[in-house]
Amino acid sequence: MNNRQIYQKFIFHLSLLGITISVLVGFYDVIFDHILEVLHLLFEVVEMTLDKLIEHMFETELHETQLIVFYILLVLVGILVYFLWKVLAQLFRRAGHRMQIEWMEFVGAITQDWQAMTTTDRVLLASAFLLVNYLASFLLF
Repeated sequence: MNNRQIYQKFIFHLSLLGITISVLVGFYDVIFDHILEVLHLLFEVVEMTLDKLIEHMFETELHETQLIVFYILLVLVGILVYFLWKVLAQLFRRAGHRMQIEWMEFVGAITQDWQAMTTTDRVLLASAFLLVNYLASFLLF
C-alpha cells in the first residue's frame, strides 16, 4: 500500500471518530433515552409474557409467579451479560490489534516521507502545522 492510501485511510478514520464524538456529545440525551426506553419496553414484554405463561402452566399465585419470573429473568440477564462480555472483549481485542497495525503503517509512511523532504519543506510543513493549530485554537477556546 502506498503512502497516499495510508494517509487517506488515516484521515477517513479520524473523520469517523470526529463525527461519532460529535453525535454522542450533541445528542447523548436523546440517543440514550431512546435506547433505554426500548430496553425497558422489551423487559416489560418479556416479564408479562413469562407471568402469564407461568400462571397458566403451573397454576401459581401472584407472589409465587413473581418469584419464579424474577429468578428466570435473573438467569437470563446473567447469561446475556456473560455473552456480551465475551463478544465485547473479542471485539476490542481485534480492534486494538488492527489499530496497532494501521498505526505502525502510518508511522512508517510519515517517517519515509519526512526523510525524503528537504530542510525547507520540513520548515514549511512545521510552520503550516503550527499555523493551523493556532487558528483552530480560536474556534475551540
